[in-house]
Amino acid sequence: MKVLFGGKELQVEDVPGVIQDGRTLVPLYLLKQTGASVTWDPDKYAVDVSFPNKIEDFTATIPALNEQAKAYAAKNIQLIYNEYGPYVKAELEQAGDSNTDNDHIIAVSQLLLHSPVEELIVETVHNHQVFGITAVKRLDAEQFHQKKLSEYDFIRRWRFQPNNSAIDLTAPNRPQPSPPQPTVGTGIGPACQQITANYNAQMLEAVNTYNASVTSHSSGFDEYLSKLQQSMEVALKENHC
Repeated sequence: MKVLFGGKELQVEDVPGVIQDGRTLVPLYLLKQTGASVTWDPDKYAVDVSFPNKIEDFTATIPALNEQAKAYAAKNIQLIYNEYGPYVKAELEQAGDSNTDNDHIIAVSQLLLHSPVEELIVETVHNHQVFGITAVKRLDAEQFHQKKLSEYDFIRRWRFQPNNSAIDLTAPNRPQPSPPQPTVGTGIGPACQQITANYNAQMLEAVNTYNASVTSHSSGFDEYLSKLQQSMEVALKENHC
């Protein structure tokens, strides 16, 4: 069953809405796409649903948020609408050190905690040129800042897109297709190939960014590549590759 909000169909990410025994059942996670805050409290065994952040209220705070973001080499905080819904965008001045860039993105991700949107898009720029974008989900940011998710796992959940002719960045919040399911035991299924391709693309983007920067630090760069390699090996193992 489709669920619409203001005439727009909500995107199913897990269990869809269903009609069961004559009753309409809608999973609460879908309400997040309407701007609602849905929080699970395992101690109380309860779900808190609220609409604490209206678009109008959030828009009024953007000037102050922009000033705060400057402390983390970020600027031009924007609330953007497109066919896939609203998202927050920020420009991040590249530090030339991947660890510093990650620290800045983590700091800026706090914008999501009090926003009515589900995604933060960070454009990494240097000399007014966009090198790529990083997409951060609000749920991941909430779990990290509530100390329910480690920094390593938080960064792993980000979606990286290098700025090249092969990738369309005009709608960075476009829903991503679900990855193909792994074929257990084959070791060379499409999921394994996709995992390897994704990490190779991230490594290539990191190398190109490093080479283009005049302030690169090899120690941080080597550590970043090492973490990418470790993440890829874990992902391959989890998918029985």
